[in-house]
Amino acid sequence: MGTPAVSIGDLLADDNDVYRAFALDGHRRNGKIRARAFYRESQHTDGLSVGLSATAAVAHLTTNHGYCSLRVQKVHALPESLQVRSDPQEAGHGLIHNVPCIDSPDDSERKAAELVAGKLARCAVLVTDKPYIPVREGPEPHPPLS
Repeated sequence: MGTPAVSIGDLLADDNDVYRAFALDGHRRNGKIRARAFYRESQHTDGLSVGLSATAAVAHLTTNHGYCSLRVQKVHALPESLQVRSDPQEAGHGLIHNVPCIDSPDDSERKAAELVAGKLARCAVLVTDKPYIPVREGPEPHPPLS
């Protein structure tokens, strides 16, 4: 199953919410979050990416199709021993550890990945299915014309 990287951050408290961006249009349909929004590919060795805010969730995406929220307590309560932790490499970013990989050569791990992804999708709450573009902090890049 998915093994966390050697350097892992602090376990997040159960009363926190984390956010998962929809990188692909197929991650939600008709107001429902699909399991594929929580598929972890093996190239993501450190875990399944989440943001500690909506802005952090979409920070590394060139486009997004909205996002959902997850209560950490619900993730920790799942029987698969998932852990939601801060990312020690990047402030505002988090990782769900112990998520199996959907592209594993092992059939049992792929089936476990589908099962876990489905459970995470059922725990998640759709916030928006529209592209989320964070408001930049600071001065406007181009001052208005007088």
